[in-house]
Amino acid sequence: MNKDQLESLAEKLIEKIRVRPKHKYDPAKLARDYKVSREDIIVCLDLLQSWGYKFNADKNGFFSFGSAPDSLTAIEVGHKLKTKFIARRIHSWKSLQSTNTTAHQLAASGAPEGTLVLAEQQTRGRGRFGRNWHSPAGLGIYASIILRPKISPNLAPGISLIAALAMADSIASYGDLDIKIKWPNDILIKGKKTAGILTELSAEIGRTNYVIVGLGINVNHKPADFPESLRKGSTSIRAGLKREIIRVDFIKYFMLKFEKEYVDFKKHGLVKSRKRIIAYSSLINSPINLKIGRKTVSGNVLDIDENGQLVVETSEGIKHFSAGEVTTH
Repeated sequence: MNKDQLESLAEKLIEKIRVRPKHKYDPAKLARDYKVSREDIIVCLDLLQSWGYKFNADKNGFFSFGSAPDSLTAIEVGHKLKTKFIARRIHSWKSLQSTNTTAHQLAASGAPEGTLVLAEQQTRGRGRFGRNWHSPAGLGIYASIILRPKISPNLAPGISLIAALAMADSIASYGDLDIKIKWPNDILIKGKKTAGILTELSAEIGRTNYVIVGLGINVNHKPADFPESLRKGSTSIRAGLKREIIRVDFIKYFMLKFEKEYVDFKKHGLVKSRKRIIAYSSLINSPINLKIGRKTVSGNVLDIDENGQLVVETSEGIKHFSAGEVTTH
C-alpha cells in the first residue's frame, strides 16, 4: 500500500476502534475485515501512534483503544461533532502560512459553506491591519471558516461580532472569568487579548460572494510562550483558568455555538444577539480614540447599533462607525 492508502486505512481504523474503546481487537481479524494484510494493519497502528494515538496491547497481540491526542486534525475535530453544516468538511495541516489565505483559495475553488481550515501552527498568521498573529505549534487554535451568506457586504461586519459573541460564550463556559469583547473583533480576559477574529470577504456591489472568518485563540499558552513584546497585553484561556484545557473540545463547542449565532444572524441580523454583545463590550461608556485610515476620532462610546457599528458621541455629534482601530484613554 502507498502512503495515501495507508493514511486512509489508518483513519478508518481509528474511527472503528474508538467506538468500542474497551474491546480487544485482533489485527488478523481487522486485516480480513478490510481485505488487507496483517502487516498493513500493524503499519497503520504504528502510523496512528506517530499521530499521537495510544493503544493498550496484551501478550496475545490483541489491542484496545487508549487515548486520542489533542490535535487539530480533521479526524479529531470531526469526531462526534454535533453541528449541522459548520465544520462538516474539514481541511487540516500541521503548518500553514495562514489559515485565512488557504481558506480564500478553497472558497474561490467552490468549497461549500461551513468548510473549516485548521492548522497546528501558522508561519505567517495574520491579524487586523496587516499585523502578525503569534501562532506557535500545539498551544493555540488557528482556524478559518468559509461562509456564503446572502447578505449585502455592508452587513458582513456583523459576522465578526457574532463570532466574538460565540467565542466569549465558549470561554465563559469554562469558568467565571472577566471576559470582554473589544469591538469589533478582540476577546479579552482581564483586559488582555486572548483571541482575535479576522473577517475577510469577497464581494461585488450589493453582493457577498463569500466571507472568511479567521480565528486566532491563545488557549494553553504560558506567559513565557509569548514573545516579550506581547507579554504585557496578551494572555490565554489557560492563564485565566489556571489549568490546561483540551483544544479539540473547545473548538468543537465553539463551532456549535457559532453555528447557532450564524443561523440567527442570517434570519434576524444582530437583533437577537445585540444585547448580549453589548453586555460583553469593553467599550460602552468609555472614552476612546478611533483611528480610521489616517484620521483619528475621539469621543465617548454610547452603543453598538443593529448593524454592528460603534456609536460614538464626538465633538461633531453622534457618529456611527463600521470599522477602525480603537484605543482607550
